[in-house]
Amino acid sequence: MRKVKIILIAILAVSFLTALPMFAADFKTSLGLGVGMVPDYEGSDDYEAVVIPFAKVLWESGRYVLLDGNSLRINILSDEWQFGPILQYRRERDNVDNDRVDNMDDIDAAVEAGAFLAYKSGPWLLGIDAVTDVSNEHDGYLITLRGAYTAKLSQYASLTPFISTTYADDDYMETYFQVDADNVGSSGLEYHDAEACFKDVRMGLTADYDITDQAIIRITGVYTKLLDDAKDSPIVDDEGDDNQMYLGLLCIFHF
Repeated sequence: MRKVKIILIAILAVSFLTALPMFAADFKTSLGLGVGMVPDYEGSDDYEAVVIPFAKVLWESGRYVLLDGNSLRINILSDEWQFGPILQYRRERDNVDNDRVDNMDDIDAAVEAGAFLAYKSGPWLLGIDAVTDVSNEHDGYLITLRGAYTAKLSQYASLTPFISTTYADDDYMETYFQVDADNVGSSGLEYHDAEACFKDVRMGLTADYDITDQAIIRITGVYTKLLDDAKDSPIVDDEGDDNQMYLGLLCIFHF
């Protein structure tokens, strides 16, 4: 695990330094803000509202800096082959609506860093993301395989269906899905041993509509199916739901 973390942090540092020259070139900027409905913890059947920030700086080469919700990524290559660092934020599990899960030990927010690689051909995009915890909260790593297709419906509207699956290591699974003497607290939940696995499959759809030349409305819906030891954890199987939903609405302005 330590070797994985060192490799991913090294990739993050090198790719950031490589990206520095692109900041001097011409670019376009987009800024947005929205609201979303998300589970109040991974595996919950209770939902809460969150604010969704959005910012993108795009260069003619296809290089970009993108902040989308809880994820920041920098593409240092081109529009076709995309590669660069990722920094993302994972929310805490604290003061959740489910009383039994809330009586477990709290999990603080985590910060994860790593890199992504993607290939874009016309409307198709295939990619892989790898991140590791750099905040010493779950000390694990995750690898996500993802694909998307963008269909232009008209001059003003487009639809992008997408799919992904995420592999999580032992440390991540133990932190978020295991129930044992160290974290059970006063919940009374049955013990559960959570090991490394492909923890989920996600399917979603993003719809973009240009309301003016400078502004778009974006609606995103995502369905996530938890799998294996994530699905079987008491915090999901007994107290939550292995079927997870996300809905987001943003307004984005181009400058």
